[in-house]
Order: sequence, then C-alpha cells, then structure tokens
Amino acid sequence: SAGDEVVIDIWGDVISNITATISPDGSVNIPNLGPVYIAGQTVEKAEKSIKAYLSKIYSGLAQEEPTTFAKLALGKTKTVTVNVVGDVEKPGSYTLPALSTIASAMYLAEGPNDIGTIRQINLYRNNKLVSSFDLYEFIVNGTFSSNVMLEDNDIISVAPYTGLVTVMGGVKRPMRYEMKEGETLADLLKYSGGFTNGAYTGAVQVDRRKAEENTD
Repeated sequence: SAGDEVVIDIWGDVISNITATISPDGSVNIPNLGPVYIAGQTVEKAEKSIKAYLSKIYSGLAQEEPTTFAKLALGKTKTVTVNVVGDVEKPGSYTLPALSTIASAMYLAEGPNDIGTIRQINLYRNNKLVSSFDLYEFIVNGTFSSNVMLEDNDIISVAPYTGLVTVMGGVKRPMRYEMKEGETLADLLKYSGGFTNGAYTGAVQVDRRKAEENTD
C-alpha cells in the first residue's frame, strides 16, 4: 500500500541496493527506469514485476541460467541505525530502511577495503554474534540464510582476510579469490565458474609460495 517501503538487493554480475517508497498511485520509482506499478500485488508477484523491469538494464536477471539475482522485501516505512566497523572503505554509522540486510549496509559502506574479508562479515546484536555473512555463498549459490535483516544498533564487523589464491588459465572467471581455512580446489573451481570448454582438465597445476623468512 502507499507509503510502504520496498527494498531490493541485487547481486551477481552486479551488486546494488535499491530503496523506494510506494507512491499514492501504487508505483515504485526505479532509478534509470521509472515507475513500476505493483498496487494490489502479493510480495511474490511484485518481486516478479520488478525483476522483469530490472532485466531491461540488468540482462543477467532474465537469462535461462541467470547471472544476476534480485530479492525484494516490503513493509511499513521505518528505519534502523547500524554501525559498520573494521576493514571497509567507509566505516561509520548508517541509517537504513528497517527491511535492509547486511548486504545493504555493506553496499552503503562501499564494501571491504583492500585487506578486508568478504567471506566472514560478522553481525553482532546485543554483544552476541548473530550471523557470519559470506559474500561468495550469497553471489554463487544465492544463499540468503546469513544475509539477515538488520535491527537498530546492530554492529557489522569486517576483519582482515586470511588467505588469497590466484586462478589463471581455463576457468570462466580467472581472478584472485579469498579462501577460508579448510576449503579445497573443488571449492575454488566452483567460485571461479568451473572449467571453460577448451580447458585441459587432466592436470591442474598448483604453485604454493611460502612467505620469505626474515634473514635480518
């Protein structure tokens, strides 16, 4: 209904967050696209309508095997204030719509900095760990369970990463990946999109470099 807040998390090939209020005519205004009319629709139907509209600028939403994903939340207008601390680009206090998630807050804080982890973004509530958000699981598997909705006075803490692995050659997304302790080559291949069609899979070369010893 009019005055309700719509919060849309977008992830995959594109990571973004859209917040809009339903107007008296039953529409929400999407930046760069214009109004989408969702009056009288269920949340599921409204999500489909908005996804169809977003696919005009985010083509990955509409592919047979999507590479971009969107999730909608809907509720009465109110806000929460959370603190984002640690190794992020813009630490500080942020006021967001009450339906916002960890991903929404990280978007506002412009994500981890050069040494910040994206695999274990911790949410604390009343001095207790509520969730440990893993951006890879969120993007690769669409796992929502750790991307919980925020409450007033929550603290989001980003620590330094613990390990990096560079993938080169015949994989779909050759780049540097952050790996958790205990993860395997199979996990790394999953994050990098798997082998390309022309890749030789009979042998995978792993080079491991140890930190140089201090000779002083």
